[in-house]
Amino acid sequence: MQLNVVFFARLKREIGTEQLHLEVPEDADVRAVARVIEQQYGVSLRGCMAAVNETYATPEQRLHPGDEVAFLPPVAGGAAEPDTHCAVVETPLEMKTADAFLVRPAYGAQAYFVGTVRSPNGGKAVRFIDYEGFEPMARKVMLQAAQAAREQYGDLRIYIEHRVGRLYPGEASILIGVASPHRRAALEACDALIERLKVEVPVWKHEADEDGEHWVSGVTGHPTL
Repeated sequence: MQLNVVFFARLKREIGTEQLHLEVPEDADVRAVARVIEQQYGVSLRGCMAAVNETYATPEQRLHPGDEVAFLPPVAGGAAEPDTHCAVVETPLEMKTADAFLVRPAYGAQAYFVGTVRSPNGGKAVRFIDYEGFEPMARKVMLQAAQAAREQYGDLRIYIEHRVGRLYPGEASILIGVASPHRRAALEACDALIERLKVEVPVWKHEADEDGEHWVSGVTGHPTL
């Protein structure tokens, strides 16, 4: 059967392409596809996560003809609801836009988290960071995180944007805003969202500092190969 295989961040550069069509046996699972790629292209997928049709998958998941399989280095759904905004953007993140979405008479508390490019980092001056993301899946993960926060903390309005492209020290890379009728729920939901998103959203960082350029080491929140 034929699959569409997609690569991101360092994998795209090591393999030399963003996607390819791959013929595999009919009973292949994700791990078998990974081994074929490792053998044919001389790369290591150990420690990477996988997604099938934009949903995180285990190495044992069986595949079907036409499936899209994405291999994701460690990272540094459903339809949107009216009270949830999730997006991956290339433009600067704006607090006033988040305010316009979140502030409503019934919601007496708003909590925000803004993550910015830090310099120095690890004792080294950062020149810039290139952010690369898997946009359709990133948005789905954000929506799932928002729904989980709502199930735990009750009635919320949630605003999440992650910026991609080249960012310089002091520029915002992620903006999370939560509105709730009550202060404690807004604060705790905002904290829970950033803790979840920092390990699950498929966005990677290629950092340029005084010693050169390198991929920022990430973490995994799902089964790896």
